[in-house]
Amino acid sequence: MAWLVLFAVVIWFILFLSKKLSFSFGLTPKSVEIKPLKGLKKLCDNLEHSLSESYMKNVEERVNKEIKLKENEYKWRLLDLKRYFILTSLLKESPMFSEKVDELWHQMLMFTREYGDFSKKYLGSFLHHSPNVKELSDPDLRGFFDWVYSELFIIRKENIHLYKGFFRYPVHPKIIDEFRSLPENQLIDLYFKSDSKYMSTVLTLISSMKKTANGVKDYDKGVVQDKMKKSKDRKDYNAMLVPFLSVSYFHYEEFSSYMKISSTSSSSCTSCGSGSSCNSTSSCSSSCSSCGGGGD
Repeated sequence: MAWLVLFAVVIWFILFLSKKLSFSFGLTPKSVEIKPLKGLKKLCDNLEHSLSESYMKNVEERVNKEIKLKENEYKWRLLDLKRYFILTSLLKESPMFSEKVDELWHQMLMFTREYGDFSKKYLGSFLHHSPNVKELSDPDLRGFFDWVYSELFIIRKENIHLYKGFFRYPVHPKIIDEFRSLPENQLIDLYFKSDSKYMSTVLTLISSMKKTANGVKDYDKGVVQDKMKKSKDRKDYNAMLVPFLSVSYFHYEEFSSYMKISSTSSSSCTSCGSGSSCNSTSSCSSSCSSCGGGGD
């Protein structure tokens, strides 16, 4: 009997590995595919204008020499790096959860002067690429990151692949409660940059997240917290939040396919990030540190 189980595990692993290796990237959209939030298009336009054509051409040439990529993969990585830069302009904490996207960020940093010019033109200050300061990733931080990402951008299979799944970790019940009950100014103090040039987008994002939090069905804080304490992987809460989000935020053939992809991978973040550090109770400090280590 034991050898049958071992045989089944080996077959499953081979099938999973072959599926992963055979993943193909489709054509990239003409834009970063944002949601219709006030000021978000202007933010995206400012980002694009901050990235000079000559700079990005040099980056692409370097990447093609240094990294072996699949067809269309570079453009998808670049699209998600642009999305990450958008997040850094809005959030107090901006962890990097994709090893593949972070690899492209590293290549951009090789052009020191051009990267500095981009940072100052886009944010008004240098966008730091911070070293890892924690041994373990913060599942609450990843859950919050996925939620914000889904509020801002359309998610396709290529994005799922680059991040090795979304919503594998739940958004903490405390965070849901805060977006349901706290006023905008307190939420900004907790999660967003108070000096952002794009405050209109921050306010619209908060409004959208409040609507999502209020729309989560069958929510019972006590029950959820009890389940999360008993569950080692803390997936139970996903059953409440993810189905609600899937209706509005995922443009993918079948949401069940997305869940299968996300359930086969780790969601720990890479060794790099930007912004301040947050703990699981959602209180944030202003130190410049990244999320927990471990590659994805």
